[in-house]
Amino acid sequence: MNVIWQDITWDVARAGGFTSYILLTLAVFVGLALSTQAQSRTHWPRLINSELHNFLTLLSTTFLGIHIAAVWIDPFTHFGWREILLPFASHYRPLWMALGIIGLYLGLAIGLSTLLRPRIGYTWWKRLHVLTLAIFVLAGAHGIMTGSDTHATWAMGIYVASFLLVTPLLSRRILAGKKKSKRALKHRATTTQDTPAMSQQKEHSLPTRGVAIHQP
Repeated sequence: MNVIWQDITWDVARAGGFTSYILLTLAVFVGLALSTQAQSRTHWPRLINSELHNFLTLLSTTFLGIHIAAVWIDPFTHFGWREILLPFASHYRPLWMALGIIGLYLGLAIGLSTLLRPRIGYTWWKRLHVLTLAIFVLAGAHGIMTGSDTHATWAMGIYVASFLLVTPLLSRRILAGKKKSKRALKHRATTTQDTPAMSQQKEHSLPTRGVAIHQP
């Protein structure tokens, strides 16, 4: 009976981890697609919107919770809450386990920033939201280096497909941001150069008023 329970909990942990990672990949893809569309003329299908991004993120977090709970319950791994919640406290591959734990806390920070967005403002929320990319990298490294299925073809296919799905949009997003910054700097420089000339032009274009001289 214990062996059956061990198989069930470990299978649930594996399935929860991979499902959470796949949903995270899709959430990152949709987020990058939305930000790229905002800075270019590319039009994505109506299905790709902020509601889908939020739904995928919430669903990924749900399966992550299932993954963590199953690992904690599993009688074979012997993980306590300390090893699950504290980086570098694990007896099993502490570095790679720590990456997953750090990714968990970054995800909680982003979720909290979304709730506090009216208070912290859009600018800070957007800066914190960039950490989603770090979570994607940390989750991938954690899964590859700690997962028991890493050597399986299907598992490595998931990691490779996720990388190939996200990388092109990320590169495009970075290039679009650089172009936008260059245009802003060029516009600022042009405005700065034109200001003295415009001031002189305004001075010359001012109408002169005649001065009346009264003689006694």
